[in-house]
Amino acid sequence: MAGVAQAQELVYLVTGGCGFLGAHVVQMLLQREPRLRELRVFDLHLSPWLEELKTGPVQVTVIQGDVTQAHEVEAAVAGAHVVIHTAGLVDVFGRSSPKTMHEVNVQGTKNVIEACVQTGTRFLVYTSSMEVVGPNTKGHPFYRGNEDTEYESVHSHPYPCSKALAERLVLEANGRKAMWLGCMFWQPGSWSPESS
Repeated sequence: MAGVAQAQELVYLVTGGCGFLGAHVVQMLLQREPRLRELRVFDLHLSPWLEELKTGPVQVTVIQGDVTQAHEVEAAVAGAHVVIHTAGLVDVFGRSSPKTMHEVNVQGTKNVIEACVQTGTRFLVYTSSMEVVGPNTKGHPFYRGNEDTEYESVHSHPYPCSKALAERLVLEANGRKAMWLGCMFWQPGSWSPESS
């Protein structure tokens, strides 16, 4: 039984953890991450189903917060080993103002990146959008591409523009050194409580 206790040593944070994608990520982590010690769910609007998660074997910490507020994001990120950033404002119909879209999707992502750098969190998973890929200016299909695939696309609406900008921020931040001097490199099976 001591092996199970020692295996539970990772802290994950899911921003937007009550949204459609975030809620699925939360459930998946609780079911499939055996090293999970604490799961932090950060969202502007909390869901009632979170209460039932607090009775399980993993510590679930519910944090009501706003990704546009840097101090709230940094407080939530502090001490996390992995941040999965799913928070975002999805609006393909143009009902939200471009300013709000930019604040949530671009500035919010910038706040998450900076919080990771300032607190020493080395692993950030960003969830982008298929809207970033298209539409293609020539009508060409997009098959099995990645971030480096050349593809001429035009973004004229606030949502895909904001997601494209946020994605660029994440890609540019890849490899930035964390500011916290005590941070360490982690890969599956390489981290233990004794090394911290």
